[in-house]
Amino acid sequence: MKTYPIALELTVWEDLGLNQYEVTIDEVSKISIKRTDDVLRTRELTGNEVSTLIAAIESLRVPVSEESKEDGNKPSISYELIVESAHFSLEFNWEDLDAQGAHSKAFVSVTALTAVVESLDLEY
Repeated sequence: MKTYPIALELTVWEDLGLNQYEVTIDEVSKISIKRTDDVLRTRELTGNEVSTLIAAIESLRVPVSEESKEDGNKPSISYELIVESAHFSLEFNWEDLDAQGAHSKAFVSVTALTAVVESLDLEY
């Protein structure tokens, strides 16, 4: 069976700062961590890290939630997660309020994958 590389990109906007994680799962899997387009560090991933990432990707569910009503709270963090391969492309956009509010269960699998990616940044 032929396998295809998976590319994963997570962008986190926090307090006007920008963190970006670019992960490639292939024969040589690696992660690059950027801040505002400056590459801070790049490293290869271990087999265990790749397995954890693949398990998190396989468990992804598309969140469906209603637009939340303005209640005076402003999001402090917003996210964009893109996962793509030769056969699929998934894009998710959400704010920390979505993941904590009434519809938080809809975002469990997406925030779990985000946590896995952020945990790969050992200096995070």
